Amino acid sequence: MFKFEALQGEFAGNTLNQWLWACVFWVGGILLSRLVYWLIEKFVKMWAKKSKTNLDDLMIGLLRAPVIVFIVLMSIYVGFRGLTLSPSVASVLNTTYAALMTLNVTWLVSRVVQALLDNYVVPKAESATFDSHFFPIVRKVLIYIIWGFGLVVALNNAGYDVTAMIAGLGIGGLALAMAAQDSVSNFFGGFTIFTDHPFKVKDRIRMAGHDGTVEEVGLRSFRIRTLDGTQVVVPNSQAVSQVIENVTNEPSRKIKLQLGLTYDTTPEMMDRAIAILEEIGKANENVHDNCKAYFTNYGDFSLSILFVYFIRMRDDKGNLLSKQPDVFQVQSEVNREILRRFNAEGLNFAFPTQTVYTIKGDK
Repeated sequence: MFKFEALQGEFAGNTLNQWLWACVFWVGGILLSRLVYWLIEKFVKMWAKKSKTNLDDLMIGLLRAPVIVFIVLMSIYVGFRGLTLSPSVASVLNTTYAALMTLNVTWLVSRVVQALLDNYVVPKAESATFDSHFFPIVRKVLIYIIWGFGLVVALNNAGYDVTAMIAGLGIGGLALAMAAQDSVSNFFGGFTIFTDHPFKVKDRIRMAGHDGTVEEVGLRSFRIRTLDGTQVVVPNSQAVSQVIENVTNEPSRKIKLQLGLTYDTTPEMMDRAIAILEEIGKANENVHDNCKAYFTNYGDFSLSILFVYFIRMRDDKGNLLSKQPDVFQVQSEVNREILRRFNAEGLNFAFPTQTVYTIKGDK
């Protein structure tokens, strides 16, 4: 290493010449990192865009920041190594450098794993028959495992007794588990959602007075977007303790319609009304053919008819229809047709009436 005679004075146990070279490494590392960043942006990314696969574009974006941090850490370490340091300071420098490098590698691995899951595993899984809420949970668990392992290695490199720490965490973990029973039950509730499949993301469910679409399933809770547009956060433990009605899984929507005809309706007219209702159901493409109408009751002011029909939600193979029918629109179509046909046939709907008979006595 070059020495300058004018810089042989000492400062903090090192000559000015040593401090100069340390600063050269520090500043040089920062400048080198900026140069590497510029080269990646200017040339490497342009080369990657010309390739047929986007894996190289993905890797360049992931590696850029950790590589720059690696260059800066290396330059700082080499700069300090050129100085005359006490054994205790050198030991702290070595352990700190090893720990930071370990965390930098952990950061890189977690970014690569998360990017590969998001860009390659999830798209393929969505085209298959896997549950869409499985992968966010797997991704979080993998990231936690990677960072947990990286922190353990970093602490070990920093000189801590990891074995004693883990033993202490085991005893403390028992106390923590007792104090965090709700969190533990929510975690296992999320595991139950994954294994038992009571619902999945984008399913419409009813539970605990809430009716809406599942937007997200996490490790602690899941979120429902209600029909009113509000978002409800439900702890996963309720998926085990509450009754859940999965509306999306229904093969068809059952509709029960009560009608009432006036008491001047003849038996023949009643038969005709029942036949018309069944014809209307069978004529609608969104309604199953097994619709039925029944003369059910003699009411206070009407002859009651029960009309039961089913709106199709799945095909004959049990698969959800690609275009889900609007349930309210189908009911509106059926009701309009009933009104039109009954008016054309002279079938009169009843409404609440009361007949009062007055008997006049002798004068």
